[in-house]
Amino acid sequence: MKSNNDYLDIDPNQKDGSDNTRQTTFKISKTLKVDNLISNEKYDDALSEINRILKTDANYSNWNLKAIILAKLKRYEESIECFDKALSLNPSDEIKLNKANSIYNWAKVTFFPEGNYEKALRLIDDALNIIPDSEDPSEFYFLKAEILEALNDLAESQKAYLIAYKEFDKLKELENQIEYLNNTSDTLIIITGSYFYNFTPEKDIMINLVKQDDNEHDPDAIAVMLNDELIGYVANSPYTLIDEVKSASDIKKLINDNQNAKILFNYLGEYTIAKLV
Repeated sequence: MKSNNDYLDIDPNQKDGSDNTRQTTFKISKTLKVDNLISNEKYDDALSEINRILKTDANYSNWNLKAIILAKLKRYEESIECFDKALSLNPSDEIKLNKANSIYNWAKVTFFPEGNYEKALRLIDDALNIIPDSEDPSEFYFLKAEILEALNDLAESQKAYLIAYKEFDKLKELENQIEYLNNTSDTLIIITGSYFYNFTPEKDIMINLVKQDDNEHDPDAIAVMLNDELIGYVANSPYTLIDEVKSASDIKKLINDNQNAKILFNYLGEYTIAKLV
């Protein structure tokens, strides 16, 4: 155990035998003033002080501190450069986390209010690549999900949300659905309007597709029937379709007058996917 004297600087000119006349000075951290300036949100003054210290003591801790100050000033690019200098001297998880948090904050302002979604996505991916495995990345994935949603990449956005919520079983199910959609040779459709007909789609339900040539709203309309009751329509609007499915107009000449289809799954909480059988 350290004695109290271990925290004192002893004047080397004093003799070992002297007692009450011995001069001592407390060891003061070189960055104590910087820490106080940061605490008081005087970031410009803190930056000037740490720059002065770095002229004679360019250790990893001081580079890390300068990076933190620059991040507080929203000078993120300079901040990352300083974190990299600190990491080159000491690749610790603490500095990696500080860098990841700085990039995360940079991504946030790039996403909103700047509205540069592509750059924000690159930044949040950089942050996720460096955050230590011991840290919870949920907040990072929430931001990534929001950015992807703004980019209209709904599948990747949903995957990021599920990771953020730690819904890994649902994530696996979604990944299987995406793989199926990208690789199947089945003819797929989307059923729309079920809500208005009080129908809740469920997996493996067999349905009938009936052409409605006399439909006043859409001559290519195809009704979806279950036990002779209308439960929806085959999607035919760009707003209700995804790339992997066929529209009502696409399949009208392909299907029989009383074509069967089977409900497969709900995709992204929005699209009821079925296949022609």
